[in-house]
This record gives sequence, structure tokens and C-alpha cells, in this order.
Amino acid sequence: MDKFDQPELVQRIKQHDAEALANYIDLNRGQLAGFLKSITGEHLLAVVELDDLIQEVSTAALSSLDSAPFDQYEPMQWLQQIARRRVVDAHRFHFGAKRRDAGRQRSIHAANSGGTAALGLEQMLVASMTSPSAALSRDIRMVRMQEAIEELSDEQKQSIRMRYVEGLPTKEIAAKLGKTDVAIRVLLSRSMRLLETQLQDVKPRE
Repeated sequence: MDKFDQPELVQRIKQHDAEALANYIDLNRGQLAGFLKSITGEHLLAVVELDDLIQEVSTAALSSLDSAPFDQYEPMQWLQQIARRRVVDAHRFHFGAKRRDAGRQRSIHAANSGGTAALGLEQMLVASMTSPSAALSRDIRMVRMQEAIEELSDEQKQSIRMRYVEGLPTKEIAAKLGKTDVAIRVLLSRSMRLLETQLQDVKPRE
């Protein structure tokens, strides 16, 4: 298939094809970047990279592909919905009232050092899956997250750590692990989906 045959990619995406979605995002990266920039204030762009937001949208889309409402939205419309939510989440993370101290102003992608690296991974993943109003449940979720991470394969752990602790882009992770960028994004999305599934019974409710 011609990699620029977007109508066929769209049809495959609507059949929940993860590789097709990853390729579609690559082909439409410029449009997605423009949309993100249009809804992201300069104050937020001063503390997060646009490329990181695109990667977060990509990971979130791949993770939720199975339940995507393609009966209501075209793929790009759906991606834009995800983008809006990610921008809100990023703004909350960096500028929310509960995160104004210096230690919490760091980017969610900031690398942890020394013995805190492992704990930092669980903290960031729990924060990304937990609403600000559900802080009470985070200790329970932290324990469950640590248990769930231990059940992942070494490759899954390595890719998640490089992405969320070291903040490496998926292309660099792919080069380090000898895989394609698409394969790494699919691996990350499936790993995150597995972690989220294992935390369903302690999922916060608004």
C-alpha cells in the first residue's frame, strides 16, 4: 500500500488497526502539531515541548483505539478531542493549585536520578491516570501500579522507563531497542493499556 493512501489508512483505523493509526499520525503530524499549538498557551509551551504533547496524544490514541467512537467522529476529529484533553491535563499538572511548589513544577517527562528513578516512574504513571480530586486513592493505586509494573516483560519495562522516566522520544527508544518507531508506540500503548486495566477496580470516580 502507498504510505500516502490516507483513505485506506482511515478505513483500517476504523477497524482498530494500531499500525495504521500510528502511520496516520505520522502523515498528519503537521496538522496535529498546528492544532495543538493553536490551543496551547505560550505559558504552557514554555514548560512542555510540542513534540512531547504530540507523543502523548499518539500514546493516548493508541491506548484507547479499541473503544474509539468512529461511528461519531473521523480519526482526525477524534485525535483533536484527545489533544484537547491532553492540553488540559498538562496545564493542570504544571499550573494546578496543588502543584505550585517547585518540586511539582517539573515536566512529567523530567528524568529522575539515583534511587528515586523507579518510584518516580510509578508516581508519574499514577498521576497520569488519576484525577486531581482522587488524591486519597493514589497510595492504593501506587502499590497496585508497582505490582502491575513487575508483571510486565523486561522490554515493556525498559521502553516505559525510557519514555516516562528519561523522557526519550519514541524514535530514540526504537533505535536503542532495534525496533521501528511504530512498533515502540504500539508497545507503549499496549503496556499502558495493560497497566490501566489492572487498576480498574481502584479507578477514581468523579
